[in-house]
Amino acid sequence: MAKMQEDKEQQVIQQDDGEPKDNRARTIRRLLVFQFKLMIDALRDIALSPVSLVLSIIDISQARYGKDSNFEKLMVFGRNTEQKINLFEQHDQESDSIDSILNEVENIIVKEYKDKHLSKKTYNAIEKIINRP
Repeated sequence: MAKMQEDKEQQVIQQDDGEPKDNRARTIRRLLVFQFKLMIDALRDIALSPVSLVLSIIDISQARYGKDSNFEKLMVFGRNTEQKINLFEQHDQESDSIDSILNEVENIIVKEYKDKHLSKKTYNAIEKIINRP
């Protein structure tokens, strides 16, 4: 019985439109990851806007310009977070990027599902999604 379930999970099931089910799942996953990254990116931008104003005022009042200015340090921070968020997948995946963290979480969930260590409710919900036509 377990072998049949494993074989079923390994199959590429064709949809009515001829698109393999796993391609559909990958597209949905990418969409969800992108939406999550957009949210993180937007929150960062909202936070950085007033911070940049305050830091610029401090820099001007203390005559700090160039690489030693607080504003330039904020710009470096912004570039670093841009790479970590990797919104448009243009950077290599780093060990502490959002992509790598989400991959680790996904791997844990998949492992727990395969080992049947999830709650019965969660396991049944995943089964329902997998077996959806």
